[in-house]
Amino acid sequence: MINQILAWDNGWLTSWNNFVATSHFWRIITKITAEYLIYAIPLILIIFWFISQQGQKAALKATFAGLLAWLVFANLIGKIINRPRPFAADGVHELFFHRPNYSFPSDHTAFLFALSASFYFTGYKKMAILFLILAVLIGAARIASGIHYPTDIIFGAILGILIASLVKLLDKIIDPAYNYLIDIAKKIKLA
Repeated sequence: MINQILAWDNGWLTSWNNFVATSHFWRIITKITAEYLIYAIPLILIIFWFISQQGQKAALKATFAGLLAWLVFANLIGKIINRPRPFAADGVHELFFHRPNYSFPSDHTAFLFALSASFYFTGYKKMAILFLILAVLIGAARIASGIHYPTDIIFGAILGILIASLVKLLDKIIDPAYNYLIDIAKKIKLA
């Protein structure tokens, strides 16, 4: 079973990677999507914060879930499993430089799926869809660029949803912290 999963993983990775590597246009699009699109996320969250005062708590919850998924859980799992990045394997084109650290799970995908699920849980469906679309685009580009295997992306998505669910379960416990942060932001004219 594990050999079948690894064969599937390698098959998808090499076909996407070879396709992108042979097209200058797709190399540029993939590089922008895989490497730079993630920088739009803080900007989107900041704009949402200032446009929707009712959504400020939802933005805090989503950001907390995303950071917890990325900086704590994905980081910890990555250090334990320590799966090398695909570009370190034979036959995978390294389309742009990336640190040769762990590949599994995708911390970008965990972060984005946690944001998406958290916004969904708090009733902000359009924001949830936006982050879901960004997660899929960035995840696919990171596979095509040889930074992640498909299973890295799939597990990152599952991890993000699980962490957002955990944050939702702990909502009553964490809620005073969100209120405190919003009060501070109001005092310094940021909310």
